[in-house]
Amino acid sequence: MSRILITGVTGYIGGDVLYGISQALTSSSIVALVRNEARAAAVTEKFPSVTPLIGDLDSTAIIRQEAQEADVVLNLASSSHGASAKAIAEGLAKTERKSPGVSEVQDIITTSPKRVVDHILRDLNFSQPNIRTATVYGPLIYGQGRGPVNKRSIQLPDLAKATLNYGHGVHVGRGLNAWSNIHITDLTRLIVALVLEASRPSNPQLWNANGVFFAESGRMSFGDISKRISVFAHSKGLIRSPESVDIDAETADSLTPHGSVLWGTNVQYQAIRARELLGWCPQGPSLEEEIPRATLVEATSGRSKSLEKLA
Repeated sequence: MSRILITGVTGYIGGDVLYGISQALTSSSIVALVRNEARAAAVTEKFPSVTPLIGDLDSTAIIRQEAQEADVVLNLASSSHGASAKAIAEGLAKTERKSPGVSEVQDIITTSPKRVVDHILRDLNFSQPNIRTATVYGPLIYGQGRGPVNKRSIQLPDLAKATLNYGHGVHVGRGLNAWSNIHITDLTRLIVALVLEASRPSNPQLWNANGVFFAESGRMSFGDISKRISVFAHSKGLIRSPESVDIDAETADSLTPHGSVLWGTNVQYQAIRARELLGWCPQGPSLEEEIPRATLVEATSGRSKSLEKLA
């Protein structure tokens, strides 16, 4: 494997995948799309062997050219930015491949319900079957990232922050809704496993129309998550009450962007294909184990109000 293009490396998921790829494929040339020189410096400071490519998702000519030269493309920046995904697909299609290629477009779908990128991948599968593609869907992702910039996830930290601000736990409605969940390092391990498979002859069930993978290590209701946060925070003297109360969708949206979706919906599945076809198995800390760490981080980060301010 020679050349890998990655987008979204300053983000939470993309940054951790950059770490995983740089550790697992040390002989590869990694090119990372970054928005400006400041972001480029942050990337190369932590990953000196990575080559920064200045541009954003609207720099379609640059993306198209780099995708044409790449052996593997990891699209980790956005699941709904159609122009950049189209540029990647066009670049891959221009590359001359006499036999089934080692290129793959990895699209990490997180919170967006839009399927723009999925459709582009589907069309690419039909028009260019010699290009291997796979889509990885992540659920509630938790844990500290290992990337160069953003190391914080959204759902769990923001719920912990809301709990610290309110002085008690909160959940949308009755809190019976549940999301599957995965530690960020386990999600990265799944993506790395696919990249490694792309470099060798492998099972056709891994790619293209069949190349759909879910990542999860279990599931938990948001009522349970909220209760665990509030009980722990109360035990540390961070909030007044260990109780968790219901809030409406409008209040959830005021606490974090799309809070009613992130905390008030159901996203549940099993990572059967990843386990059976790739031999992948989650190894990171469980969500239960992560909740105390994430709560303490929010309590000491300055993002939440102190108990004194609530008094």
